[in-house]
Amino acid sequence: MNRMLLFILLIVLSSKLSAQTNISGYIVPSDSLTDKQLIFLSIESINPSEESTIITSSQLDTNGFFNINQELSEEEKIYTLFTNNHKDTSKSFILSNNDSLFFQKSDTPFSTFTNTNPTDKEWQQLKKFIKKQDTITDNQTIYLNEIRNYTKDSLKILAIKLLSIKELKNKNLLRKDISVNPEYYSNLLEELKLSEINSIEYIFLENELASHHLKSIENKYATSKLFNFILGFLVFILMTYLFLFKITKTKKRKYELSKQELNIKNLILEGKSNKDIAENLFISLSTVKTHITNIYNKLNVSNRAELISKFKN
Repeated sequence: MNRMLLFILLIVLSSKLSAQTNISGYIVPSDSLTDKQLIFLSIESINPSEESTIITSSQLDTNGFFNINQELSEEEKIYTLFTNNHKDTSKSFILSNNDSLFFQKSDTPFSTFTNTNPTDKEWQQLKKFIKKQDTITDNQTIYLNEIRNYTKDSLKILAIKLLSIKELKNKNLLRKDISVNPEYYSNLLEELKLSEINSIEYIFLENELASHHLKSIENKYATSKLFNFILGFLVFILMTYLFLFKITKTKKRKYELSKQELNIKNLILEGKSNKDIAENLFISLSTVKTHITNIYNKLNVSNRAELISKFKN
């Protein structure tokens, strides 16, 4: 019975110990610190506006060795190690409670290390790539293309892809890249939504895409409004032209003499009387008078004399 209890106790203790993340290694003590030198471990907040939280610390021994046994989150989080003079010596990394991190001796603190977390390995590569691009690339378009292509082709872990997008956000380049490649970022957002990553971490991307889509709709509406205005203006011009054309044609038709009226006008100019005109054209005298009245109205004359005078001139 006692052996059984001892066995169970050992299992519990071993599981408890295995759940403790071991962060250890060496760092060259700073000569500028007269007091004891501490190594601090902090967890980074998802919200960039919030400060990181220190969760534990460890003191360097005489050989510069430190060891932190701290139970961390089961999920992968970003942590930072720094010393008392942390402005010069700090290192951020991704770690979960099942990983271990060891720093080798180096002149530059936290520069050489091994981390069992595969996500962190990819993240460290991303940071090196971004640092390289910052050094060699001044053109924003080239920079964005390089980062996007690297994210698309070289990064396999979705969480690290998200970190690369956050880097563009921090450099105020994300909105510009979304305007050029909205489909890429829309697909990436769908991947994030299907993943187990907390939506709080990528809500900035969702907001940027929503802002882009809204701006795109506003631009399309403005373009459509302008097009409708131009189209309406053209329709107005066309309708005005047709209206004036119709009036002109009607007026022309109104003042244009018919064939019979032309015959009568010519006979009048020859000095024929109404009776002569009726006999000549084989029409009644009353019909001749009606045609003559119409001729006077159309040619704006009052009598034979004015008609003859008008055409003689």
